[in-house]
Amino acid sequence: MSTPKTIYPQSEACRLRDQPCIHCGRMSRIDRRPMPDLGDSKPDPDVSVLWFCPDVLCAGHDGFWIESQ
Repeated sequence: MSTPKTIYPQSEACRLRDQPCIHCGRMSRIDRRPMPDLGDSKPDPDVSVLWFCPDVLCAGHDGFWIESQ
């Protein structure tokens, strides 16, 4: 089983765009959330990234990723 890539540097995460859902193909919005800073302030902090399908009946509604680590 592959490990999902959900953590990106902020500079890379800002370039990511909405993607088609991997389950149903509907255009899905991206959600970026800053990771907690544990005291080591980086110039390019990490961001948690998931895409969410707008269809409530789709398996991608709870979030999905588009690549593996």
